[in-house]
Amino acid sequence: MGKGRGAQPQRFDCAEACVDAVIKAVGRKIVLGVPLGIGKANHFVNALYARAAEDPSISLTIFTALTLERPQGSSEIERRFIQPLLDRLYSEYIDLAYTPARRKKLLPPNIEVCEFFLLSGAFLHNPVVQQDYVSANYTHVPRDLMDRGLNVLAQMVSPGADGARYSLSSNPDLTLPLLKMASQRSDHQIFLVGESNPQLPYMPGDSELPSEAFDFVLEGDTFESPLFPAPAPPVGFTEYALAFHICSLIRDGGTLQVGIGALGDAICHVLGLRQAHNKTYSETLRDLTCDDSLQLRHRLPLEEQPFERGLYGASEMVPPGFLHLRRMGILTREVYPDVAVQKLLDEGKITATVTEEVLLALQECGRISSPLTPADTEFLQRLGVIDPSYSWRGHRLLSPEGEEEECDLHSESGRRRLLGACANKKLKGGVWLHGGFYLGPASMYQELREMDPEELGGINMTAIHYINDLQEDRQLKVAQRNEARFVNSAMMVTLNGAVISDGLGDAQVVSGVGGQYNFVAQAHELEDGCSIIAVPSTRISGGETKSNVVWEFPHTTIPRHLRDIVVTEYGVADLRGKTDRDVMVAMLGICDSRFQGELLEKAKSAGKIEQDYAIPLEFTANLPDRVRAAFSDPERLSLLPYYPLGTDFTDEEALLAAALKQLKVHSRKWWKMLPLILSGRAARRDQSQDAAYIHRCLERMAFEGTDTFEHRLEGYAVAGALKKFINRQRPLRGNMAAGVQGKTPG
Repeated sequence: MGKGRGAQPQRFDCAEACVDAVIKAVGRKIVLGVPLGIGKANHFVNALYARAAEDPSISLTIFTALTLERPQGSSEIERRFIQPLLDRLYSEYIDLAYTPARRKKLLPPNIEVCEFFLLSGAFLHNPVVQQDYVSANYTHVPRDLMDRGLNVLAQMVSPGADGARYSLSSNPDLTLPLLKMASQRSDHQIFLVGESNPQLPYMPGDSELPSEAFDFVLEGDTFESPLFPAPAPPVGFTEYALAFHICSLIRDGGTLQVGIGALGDAICHVLGLRQAHNKTYSETLRDLTCDDSLQLRHRLPLEEQPFERGLYGASEMVPPGFLHLRRMGILTREVYPDVAVQKLLDEGKITATVTEEVLLALQECGRISSPLTPADTEFLQRLGVIDPSYSWRGHRLLSPEGEEEECDLHSESGRRRLLGACANKKLKGGVWLHGGFYLGPASMYQELREMDPEELGGINMTAIHYINDLQEDRQLKVAQRNEARFVNSAMMVTLNGAVISDGLGDAQVVSGVGGQYNFVAQAHELEDGCSIIAVPSTRISGGETKSNVVWEFPHTTIPRHLRDIVVTEYGVADLRGKTDRDVMVAMLGICDSRFQGELLEKAKSAGKIEQDYAIPLEFTANLPDRVRAAFSDPERLSLLPYYPLGTDFTDEEALLAAALKQLKVHSRKWWKMLPLILSGRAARRDQSQDAAYIHRCLERMAFEGTDTFEHRLEGYAVAGALKKFINRQRPLRGNMAAGVQGKTPG
């Protein structure tokens, strides 16, 4: 810290005054670290940016990631959809001032903005952003920031009730390791700025800091603004098919990591179906899994049973789906911050209930001694095993009544006295979710704000290296992370198992590496861990269907020697330890059949697969119709809504978002739009029940009563997309909004 230890922070109710103080303390060369996602101190960053833009003598480097922006439409249709959302969901959100300048390539020459993870696809072919992107593993970012000369950290914080503490809440991920590094280097000062916002949920545990840890604090009504809501995207058949295959790899009693987005929502929802609708889950999974494909899973049988022991979450990103899993009684396996305790729990030698057996087991394994030492007593009281009213004075352990107590655990009556009021209560310190940062819809933030304190105590937001690697506290992490399943998405996978997740062939960065490599490496180090790479088998590019399983690519995010498990909507390929030939055969078995022939020929030409090999007949049916057939049953469809975890959208917006997603695919080719336009024109004249949905949606888009030819065509196209979407939802026709938004009863 910049100030003396124990000193209280300077407090400001004006961001410009805080900037004055920071410049006075740091000087005119500022390297500013700002958290990713919602944790940014937007008021302070904007004031500092404005000052540097006015004063060229100030050198400002902003290092961050995942800069969130209000949605923008790239077409008239998108703008009509988005504008009411801006008015309703983002009217009070404070945008970051550097964003429009970056988009327009107008950053002042004395200001640089570097990101190590970009908003996905938002800055393609923007030379300013592309040139200033930093490719780094998530866990290496603190090191890189220190090397760059970071001297100011600024983030949004949540104030404690007593004013003596603040919570880093959504973003302790990089701040905690940076503060630790700075404390170990006398030659490197970092000034910490907190922007206090009570709207940010107060998260206990590692993310709590005493007020004296801060150099400057901004507080007051000005800084109490709503958090950035990230509305859930619609979930389609492809994401659901991927989710069923992935959920069949997740073992009861294991560890789970997933990310945000449609796939993450689908995985969490399908895990809920496995728990609450097990018969439907199992039948759907079997219909999606051909018998021959089971051989591709190698060492991984289908996991179909409901959860009894539950799962523990260890995820850099905490998505809203994890709260859903908690409500469903799935995310219930708690881990403890002590190796001996964790191992005893895993081995079934103790339970999480405080009994004499806990004392005896800890003594037997050598974690505590008999007689107890003061350190043993402190540990046991922190764990909730020994009555907190016991205390040491000199070399004597005193009872609550002030009498000397036996420290020898061999006495049954002595053990019972030591337990006291703790007997038969739950062990303290259990955590069911470790996270690095969270992001989601407004409902997620509200749920965290209103969560019961004891329940909230089971979430520990912490440093990113605790979650993403095993180097520090290795024994403890290995004990906690049983049967770990780390699920990450990819854009493409080569036939030999290399993964492309962050960029395109022309070096354009789509998003970033983030923690993907960390989790892949960690999965290989854990004896029973698995890295699961999820990739849709195809994509629409330029109006054409293309394979996401490719022969080669100019770069890779995960090299082939770290290949593990790849999942498409057509199945699971376990690639670990297999020969190149067997890897390619397995990948052919889960790619789209329209591209199998070309890929097979390339493999044969390269001498990687024998010339007389033929793809088994059952794998040649890997086509979208096969996936749709597995979901065609009305009962199944009723359990697979487009918004399984709910949405911030209205009913009409939910329908529109799903339909416009399909419309965007067709809009690249005018001849593919023509059938939609003709269908939509007919639908607007229709008087059916479906037409009522369509007219309400068109009214929401302000297409009713349009008087220009261009706008009428756009309205017809939207109506056609809505009609096509509704026809696919036919079994839910009587309750369309419920089926779309996950409100279907049961």
